[in-house]
Amino acid sequence: MAQEFHFSWQWDLQSPPEALWSLASDTNRFNRDTGQPEVEMLGNVKGTKKLRMKIPLVRMEWEEEPFEWTYPYSFGVVRRYGAGPLEEMRVRVTLEPLEKGGTRLTYQTVILSGHLLAPLAIPFAIGVVAKRRFEKAFRLYDRMAAKRGGAVEVSRPRGLSPGSRARFRSQREVVIGQGTEASLAARLEEFLDRADDLSLQRIRPYALADRWGVSRRAVLEMFLRATRAGILDMSWDLLCPSCRGLADGHSHLAEVHGASHCNTCQIDFTANFDHNIEVVFKPNPSVRPVRFEAVFCVGSPQLQPHVVMTQRVAALKSLPVPVRLETGRYTLRASSAPGSKSLYAEAQGLAKADLRVTAYGWTPEEERVSLLPTLNLVNASEADQTFTLERTAWSDQAATAADVTALQVFRDLFATEVVRPGEEISIGSVTLMFTDLRDSTRMYRTIGDASAFGRVREHFEILEKHIAGEGGAIVKTMGDAVMATFRHPISALKAVWQAQTEIAKRGEPMLWLKVGLHQGPCIVVNLNDRLDYFGSTVNITARLPGFSQGGEVILTEDVYDDPEVGGYLAQNIPPSALSRFTGNVKGFDEPFTMWKLKV
Repeated sequence: MAQEFHFSWQWDLQSPPEALWSLASDTNRFNRDTGQPEVEMLGNVKGTKKLRMKIPLVRMEWEEEPFEWTYPYSFGVVRRYGAGPLEEMRVRVTLEPLEKGGTRLTYQTVILSGHLLAPLAIPFAIGVVAKRRFEKAFRLYDRMAAKRGGAVEVSRPRGLSPGSRARFRSQREVVIGQGTEASLAARLEEFLDRADDLSLQRIRPYALADRWGVSRRAVLEMFLRATRAGILDMSWDLLCPSCRGLADGHSHLAEVHGASHCNTCQIDFTANFDHNIEVVFKPNPSVRPVRFEAVFCVGSPQLQPHVVMTQRVAALKSLPVPVRLETGRYTLRASSAPGSKSLYAEAQGLAKADLRVTAYGWTPEEERVSLLPTLNLVNASEADQTFTLERTAWSDQAATAADVTALQVFRDLFATEVVRPGEEISIGSVTLMFTDLRDSTRMYRTIGDASAFGRVREHFEILEKHIAGEGGAIVKTMGDAVMATFRHPISALKAVWQAQTEIAKRGEPMLWLKVGLHQGPCIVVNLNDRLDYFGSTVNITARLPGFSQGGEVILTEDVYDDPEVGGYLAQNIPPSALSRFTGNVKGFDEPFTMWKLKV
């Protein structure tokens, strides 16, 4: 007859639950760090996974239900065994914030076994050995969470060999010479030396920058320079829009296809430059070989960090769930009901909300909830439902293809990294700048070709400096004109303001820029072996300088209405320098509302 074995341990840790969550709920790392064997996936039917592991003299197979979790307070899983000495195992971990600060972490395990040796083996293996290993791992994670802004402590450091360190330092000088601060390059060396292989398989530069408390752009540009120097390798990872897991990875942008498939979700999807193509890095093998380690858990909450909560609710039952949210929009789904429910989290939202689903779906109204609400999940259907709450927005810690290709550093160092000829990949929003010079033809006649060309070349250098300084990149030049790309309108506005100010100080005759700024969706293509943009957004922007008399920037409504642009104009621009007007853009029937800004 099967016997139940109950284990419950508590540890008080210094870090708050939200700081511990990404480490404590990374069950793949935890299982590895606590010495558990690797697992092998045998199948996956409607979310229930069939798995196998081998330990000396014993083969264990089980079905594993999907993990349930609520960020950053709890997670758990149930395993039902078909082979081996165990029949069932239930694990639940809770992270309770303490009034004095820190976290009380409770680890509970219930094991069901009818094996003859279970009364002796399980209390020792779990109650003694596992307890000791688990405490060691959680206290390590506590120290790691406390050092987010400093050195990274890892569970299995390997370190750089003397030869690898010498190779790194010889190339580090190249990276520093291209504009990276020496202190930042030193942090990269420390990270590559101290991080374990699991941390180095997919390095996300924005996440690392946030951990270090430094500029994201500075880290991304350092990574690009380090890749060109042979310190790092770069990968273009295609993420599934459903599970947001890795669907495919490519060493070069030209290998990315516009249409792709996720084997986990069994769906086809379209690649998008600013959503689901993420650029990640790993050490070059000459600097630090990285072993792609075995899998120790296949259902970790950290595989879906955009999912805030997933909880199973029985038919005709309800479950109150406290959650911690950030300001923004969320989507709530139920596993056996059509549609979804939209939630918007804000400080002034509801502290409690009843969220009811039936067999026919949800009510259409968006629910506005607080940042620390209790969500009462009401299952009014006659089938069990798994409720899943996920952030609607993609992670802002992903350095997307749109982010990377908008940098001048990328264009300078990786000019051959382009999409495949004939491939068209969409980008949801890009800011474009077109510039031209007023009366450049007259200048050539007045001061001569050589002098005029020198002034034009100088103006290109000034534009490139300020465009790159604001995180943008020149796409191409056309005579005296420039096309540039940015991720955000405010960056484009600052760049052109600074460039015109400097150009105006550079002697006679005075050069005056005619500039147009617009933002919107585009298609990224390969034109003459160079990344280029096509679409209505490009056509509109290209015609905007025609509305400028020189020394003026033309802003479309999409740029003017951007909150950052509005704040910049209100603080830095006198009202007399800005005027609204309406004009017809060639090729478009409807008139455009635009703003003329005198620089």
